[in-house]
Amino acid sequence: MTTKITEEQVQAAVRRYWAAMTGQKPGELVKMYDYKATTFNPFNQRAELGQVAAARLEREYFKPFTQFHVEITSPIEVQFLADNVVVASHTYRSQAKNLEDPIRGKRYNRSVHDGRGTHVFIIGSEGSLVLVHQHCSDICRTPLEPVT
Repeated sequence: MTTKITEEQVQAAVRRYWAAMTGQKPGELVKMYDYKATTFNPFNQRAELGQVAAARLEREYFKPFTQFHVEITSPIEVQFLADNVVVASHTYRSQAKNLEDPIRGKRYNRSVHDGRGTHVFIIGSEGSLVLVHQHCSDICRTPLEPVT
């Protein structure tokens, strides 16, 4: 089992996270989080448990008519806190199209123009990288845009 993390492993894990979002792969996000992981994202007022956040993201973004695109807009910087604990940070741009608002029965688009992602990884019990903390924020986002 791996006991030391490499920069390439971390960068690949960040890309895997965003690929799971864009590919709408049910169950993939939940597996990326440690049981006690916490997350912050640009559209919630408070922290969530990582696996709860993953389930919510799947419920909101993994619909048949919804499309999600993300672009990592800077190098993924990696800081080693220990051999088995790392922080990865990067900027990104994302756009979700045709999200569903089940309460109002309407569809809308959501965009983040200048987002920042910070991911804290450890080596999990199976030897792969798992998120113990994640913070995605935005400098500039568009208001919700109704789908016409």
